[in-house]
Amino acid sequence: MSWRVANACAERKFGSATRKQIIMFLADKASDDGSGIWCSKGTIQRHTELGETTVKRTIRDFLKEGILVETGARGCKKSYA
Repeated sequence: MSWRVANACAERKFGSATRKQIIMFLADKASDDGSGIWCSKGTIQRHTELGETTVKRTIRDFLKEGILVETGARGCKKSYA
């Protein structure tokens, strides 16, 4: 968990409680420099109790807005996400 990233996200407005909940979950999974967020959308759904479509749309919006930057994918050990 990165306290620095979590604090920066907590102070920023993201437009809705749903978006804030997802970004705070991602901040909790980030390394100290804000990189290396390794969790599936399914994990986000389970922990936030949000719907699949909501999580996918919000992540896609964060990518379009430059809030998140996709740098690659990590293979899944169990062959499913």
